[in-house]
Amino acid sequence: MSSLTRTSQHLAAVFACFYFLKGATGIVDSTPCDRLTKPTIPGATVISIQSQHLPNTSVLASPPLLNINVTGLDICNVDVVLSHQSSNDTVKVKVWLPSAGWNGRFLGTGGSGYAAGFFELSLAPVVALGYAAASTDAGLAGDPYSPAAWALDAQGNVNSDLLLNFASRSVHDMAVAGKAIATQYYGKKPHHSYWNGCSTGGRQGLMAAQTHPEDFDGIVAGAPAIDWARYVIAEQWPQVVMREEGFHSGRCLLQAFTNASISACDSLDGLTDGIISNPRSCKFDPYTMVGWDFQCEDGQKETVTPKIASMLAKIVAGPKGLAVTHKYALNAGAALDSLANTTTDSDGNTIGYPFFVNDAWIRYFVKKDPGFDTTTVGYASFAQLFNASQREYGALIGGYNPDLSRFRAAGGKAIVGHGEADQLIFPAGTVEYHRMVERVVGRGNASSVAGFYRTFLAPGVDHCGAGALTGASPGAVPVDPLAAVVAWVENGIAPDVLDARIQSVRDDGAVVTKTRNLCPFPLRSRYRGGDAVAEGSYVCA
Repeated sequence: MSSLTRTSQHLAAVFACFYFLKGATGIVDSTPCDRLTKPTIPGATVISIQSQHLPNTSVLASPPLLNINVTGLDICNVDVVLSHQSSNDTVKVKVWLPSAGWNGRFLGTGGSGYAAGFFELSLAPVVALGYAAASTDAGLAGDPYSPAAWALDAQGNVNSDLLLNFASRSVHDMAVAGKAIATQYYGKKPHHSYWNGCSTGGRQGLMAAQTHPEDFDGIVAGAPAIDWARYVIAEQWPQVVMREEGFHSGRCLLQAFTNASISACDSLDGLTDGIISNPRSCKFDPYTMVGWDFQCEDGQKETVTPKIASMLAKIVAGPKGLAVTHKYALNAGAALDSLANTTTDSDGNTIGYPFFVNDAWIRYFVKKDPGFDTTTVGYASFAQLFNASQREYGALIGGYNPDLSRFRAAGGKAIVGHGEADQLIFPAGTVEYHRMVERVVGRGNASSVAGFYRTFLAPGVDHCGAGALTGASPGAVPVDPLAAVVAWVENGIAPDVLDARIQSVRDDGAVVTKTRNLCPFPLRSRYRGGDAVAEGSYVCA
């Protein structure tokens, strides 16, 4: 990506028994919006609370975080400011409470990039559905693109308290505060609590299950940025390869490679639809492209040489080493022009342009030097960075603890989703985490884990399904995983499939709606014949 606008397209898209406080009835007195009092949050001091009835509130679309206008909301808006002892932080939690039509549920909402939450942009669509919902800034600047304002203190040391907030602490604080405020306002506790987030929000949800398993009854975690301390460094790998190989690819060549891999493997599932249904079965060899000529949009021509093929092969293979626990590489069919992004300098030379997440993590947290040039990282220094990041931050923000036994014991259910054409976060990490949960919690029994934890892989879908909004992603995106986890938690209806859908425009201008059932891992949606755009033509196998 060569601009902030292009980068923003890859931020997270929004996936979209009453037991009360006192007495046999379980009912407490409701409190008017303007009279709500400070909640008690263990480990934190609530500095202030401000609440206001907003009878006709609208939130305008701000793609990709909010893609439609949400109007006519009648809410109680609550702002809680808190701090942690000896942390010198100031954290804001915003809670929105429907004045009428509350569905009895609480929902925590997640962030993206280096932002822990987006306040009204994430609250509006779920409050419109009747949820009491909350969002937090974790005491950070709220900038998803950079941690520059909070990563280092005045002495140049990593601000470990704010990093802890970003990693996990503020999600727990938000859950405690949000549910307490909802209880005051409605006079009864939420009967169930949920989490919904993608990317950073997906990581937040799984870390909540790991660290505070009773905070949420149901969790939707899309494209979870777990294994943060390692996977973020692995995102730098394509830049390392281009530097060491002495060639920086333009977008034209990278797109040509992605298109070639799709063309080679598309029909392996018996259907040619622009989607690789099982990327693991795709063994496309970049060396078969040697000698190919491409006409780029800017009029320039590209010819694939053995050197270029070698570079592409190393990029898609991902890093290797003693500390590399599994494959940190993009699937076949995923776009390479985010992590292997380039730009043009003032002299017209093509140079590396690292993705903002890994670039900032290396500079601020691993090197602790905002001026460090990540385009200078080679093979040897990459290995050093990879090990140092995990050593310093793995326990804090890794989010890779597979022991979800307490979450299961608390009755929690989790739906994890990941697009297999994700161009930013490696789907193999989500798959490996699922297998680890099976080994640790299920003791190798997959069916016992399926009783509370299910992973759904979406063929042809990019990061958080953002491409579905622009036509850049051909795969069907889950329609409403939040409703699915609610049905699982409250009605015992386990999601044997997730409904998925995507619309596209044909050359003749007709709009085509493609539906597909996504299957719980390790099952896959397999084409069995019939209408290629109808979910009934696929079976989990």
